[in-house]
Amino acid sequence: MVRHLVDLESPYDATVYRSYDERDLIRYALGTTDYWAERAMGWLEQGVAGVGLDDALLALETQGARPQSLRHHARRLRKSL
Repeated sequence: MVRHLVDLESPYDATVYRSYDERDLIRYALGTTDYWAERAMGWLEQGVAGVGLDDALLALETQGARPQSLRHHARRLRKSL
């Protein structure tokens, strides 16, 4: 999934064909750096179906070493799924 991370830098577009499941990319990104995690959560807000990602968001939310704003963002998204 590493090579697909750059896709997260563009707004999510459901009409674009991707050779991977967007949820797999989001799950991967949530576990990497704060930058990519924030981009992944942006895609969730823009329309990627978050079904099955609540565990990855909860994991991010409970990582005390991550920035508080990032953890709170994950909490808000998890509750909205």
